[in-house]
Amino acid sequence: MPNDAIKDVHARKILDSRGGFTVEVTVSCAKRSATAAIANSTSTGSHEVFAFPEGNVDLGISNLEEVKKKIIGIGAREQRNVDSALHEVGGERFNVIGGNVATGVSIATAKLAASLEGLELYEYVYNGFTKSLGIKKGIPMPLGNLIGGGAHSKDRMSIQEILISPKDVSFSNGIEINARVHKSVGDYIIGKLHIPAGVNIEGAWVTGLADQENLALADEMAGAVEELGVDVQLGADFAASEFFKDGHYVYGDRRLSPADNVAFVEKLRDDFGLAVVEDPMNEDDFGGFAEITKKIGKNSLVVGDDLYTTNKERLEKGIKSSSTNGVLIKVNQIGTLSDTLDVIGLAHKNGIKTVVSHRSRETTDNFIAHLAVAFGSEFIKTGIVGGERVAKLNELARIEELETA
Repeated sequence: MPNDAIKDVHARKILDSRGGFTVEVTVSCAKRSATAAIANSTSTGSHEVFAFPEGNVDLGISNLEEVKKKIIGIGAREQRNVDSALHEVGGERFNVIGGNVATGVSIATAKLAASLEGLELYEYVYNGFTKSLGIKKGIPMPLGNLIGGGAHSKDRMSIQEILISPKDVSFSNGIEINARVHKSVGDYIIGKLHIPAGVNIEGAWVTGLADQENLALADEMAGAVEELGVDVQLGADFAASEFFKDGHYVYGDRRLSPADNVAFVEKLRDDFGLAVVEDPMNEDDFGGFAEITKKIGKNSLVVGDDLYTTNKERLEKGIKSSSTNGVLIKVNQIGTLSDTLDVIGLAHKNGIKTVVSHRSRETTDNFIAHLAVAFGSEFIKTGIVGGERVAKLNELARIEELETA
């Protein structure tokens, strides 16, 4: 038995940022232990693994007992073997234990191995996995959620998120700029527009305005910061599957055909200089994504989230179709670090940029900050405000300091 052999795996039910229940997993060996807390989501792609069996956290925790029998005795440094055991017992799309439980075990194992090596998690993942793929580690830029709509807000805006990210600054300066723009939007909609604004489940502003009105507002507030010599980019997460009804994309009282939606997205890109366009088409419309990428991909990052769900087979299909030039990465969409690394490697090999992302119902765990660095990701999506969001941002500021010391 290896000297880093896993001795125990324990899961417990904890609260997510919206007051629902998720899971935290601790993996232990003789010398020490490590814990990972896994986020939930409000808006999910239909091709993701199941978060919990039958949506039941307690059942996922209970069913973990069978998985433990396969994992105990495996070395903590044997990430692929641990993840294979999770697949062996976890069921198809992790319908037996749930993707959140599987992700908890997988990430906690990596954290434990990093601790045994005396390394930061990002250093361990980079040295042991992504470096050999030719990937360069690096600090991503923060892609902040400024104004919310769609399934996250139940507001007039069909687009799920209007995003911002500064260019050509340090990460620490970037989060300061994003926070400044966020505050400016709040001050403006309350003080100037006299709209009783609130925030959604991710801390983004909910304005009551329609899609293009919100984009214009974000553009104006970003422009105010640009006067100080900082270039602030806008982005949009459409989450278009959420408002794709009966073959049309429904923006309020407007119903657009797929072809009209492609033209609409292109117009928004031209009007507002969208640097990032995420999920602008239905999650199975690889061809529609390809049309948008063909039109705007030279100047914008077209990102697949629901399109790919961090799934290697779906990314392979997207590459063959030239569907996007970016892929969103969420470990619990696929269930293990090993599966995620396979997607990262495929993306890098084919020139597809990666964006590591939080989920809408988060925990204070900061492991995605480490993964974004190890993966050499272009951006990290983790909101702007809220304790569970700033936990990742503050951790990245610390990592940036380590990497530039």
